[in-house]
Amino acid sequence: MAFSIVEYYGENSQYQCGYCKQSNSCSSYGMWAHKLSCQDYQELIDRGWRRSGCYCYKPMMDITCCPSYTIKCDALNFRLNKSHKKIMKRMHKFLRDGKREPAEKAAVSNSDETKTQDISGLEHMEVPSVQPKPLDSSLMNLLTNAHDEHRSAADEGGSSGLHTPTLAETSNVSVHSSDSNVSNQPKKAKLLRIERKREKLQKKGLAKEEIERMMRPSSDKNQEKTLEDFLSECPQENETSVKCVPASEGATATTFKLYSLYQQSIHKDLPSKLNMDRFKRFLVKSPLKIVTLLTSGAKFQESLHVSYNLYKKYQTAIHNDPPGAIEDYLDFLVKSPLKGSEGYGTFHQQYWLDDRLIAVGVIDVLPHCVSSVYFFYDPEFNFLSLGTYGSLRELAYTRSLNSKIPSIRCYYMGFYIHSCPKMRYKSNLQPSYLLCPEAYTWHVLDKTVLMKLDANKYSRLNGDVEAQDANNTTEQDLKDVLLLVGRCYTTYAAYLEMVGKGIPFLSEYARLVGKSCAKKMMLYRV
Repeated sequence: MAFSIVEYYGENSQYQCGYCKQSNSCSSYGMWAHKLSCQDYQELIDRGWRRSGCYCYKPMMDITCCPSYTIKCDALNFRLNKSHKKIMKRMHKFLRDGKREPAEKAAVSNSDETKTQDISGLEHMEVPSVQPKPLDSSLMNLLTNAHDEHRSAADEGGSSGLHTPTLAETSNVSVHSSDSNVSNQPKKAKLLRIERKREKLQKKGLAKEEIERMMRPSSDKNQEKTLEDFLSECPQENETSVKCVPASEGATATTFKLYSLYQQSIHKDLPSKLNMDRFKRFLVKSPLKIVTLLTSGAKFQESLHVSYNLYKKYQTAIHNDPPGAIEDYLDFLVKSPLKGSEGYGTFHQQYWLDDRLIAVGVIDVLPHCVSSVYFFYDPEFNFLSLGTYGSLRELAYTRSLNSKIPSIRCYYMGFYIHSCPKMRYKSNLQPSYLLCPEAYTWHVLDKTVLMKLDANKYSRLNGDVEAQDANNTTEQDLKDVLLLVGRCYTTYAAYLEMVGKGIPFLSEYARLVGKSCAKKMMLYRV
């Protein structure tokens, strides 16, 4: 079972704000995560924490110059707006024709979108120069077995934190696989009837697309297109062929002639616009490929330097912030305290266009969400609004994971700062919710919440003055806070008996991480 080891730093105050640029105006709490279970990190971000590499921080909301509210989107009920549809259509047109918009037109149509997509899930954070205390590998191995026993005993006694079903408990479908076995849970009669009908249609020799059209409920046929409908319009292999042949063999003179006749007759395309290259790009090639790689996997290393070079190009052109050596990139976006298991962990989603890496989305897959960490892209493709397009892709990815892990329902976008114009794109992903910084409850980002933030940049979003933090710690709970002292872990109560002297910041730490995490995560003390 995964466990967590954290080193609490306390207050990191009076450093320059990355948003309003004021000096000595930003304040936060911080801790170093030597190791962090995905479940524990899920609970931490639901209390306003975020990570930058292995450094975790929580803004001091009532003091800092730009209060940062955790924001999430209900991915299953996500609603597209006109701007989203426009961006996807622009991408599909580019993939189909290979042509860019004229510079003047692109500058006008894309000006607002460019302003709003420069800030990704990872916010401007100044990491303290304090070096974390080293942990040797032998200690980590020793703790693995011992901590499993502790958490098992806690589960039996009912004193552990929240329990999220593992992937094996919810489904036996691999999170990132498309050809895994289907769950063997008993099927309802309605599902069995649908499967029998599908089998009959397949025996009649009907194409897959025709079967899907016939199987679609009549009530759905006139419904508005979903996010998946729009994304599926991206040029794919073999879209016009019932007989499936390898894509590389599909660009024959015969098929091109048929394509030309169709485009001229049905779509009124001019013959001068039709050529073999466009045909290949539209119907034979699959120009855009999205590859999801676990950062700790071997395949990730194969493209590490390619992604680093893209990151350098992006930081220099978009943020005027040339990065340092590759080690800085590794610390920032590759190294993660999250230990991937059962499909969870830190991933890079790489966007390849004709064997060229044009964008990378860094995400954390957690028990209840997909959390955006950072998104960077090739500035040459800025006209495609890749920042927003990447958010839509990550939303769709969240929805696809939900079919395998039902508990994954939300897409977390980091922080929302009401006074920062570049954050507006986050509020355009609806329905979205902000986390109340006092009661730790979620509230729809609507006119009521916006009015509160217009009036006061720091606001208690929960209107019920009686509502309290349900995961707050009491004096009794402090006794059960888990500590790692030297090479042994123990509770705070046992530590007091041995040492006879308390830990001054323990109450603050437990309050900030919450009762559940305080009793599960090991607080490292030398």
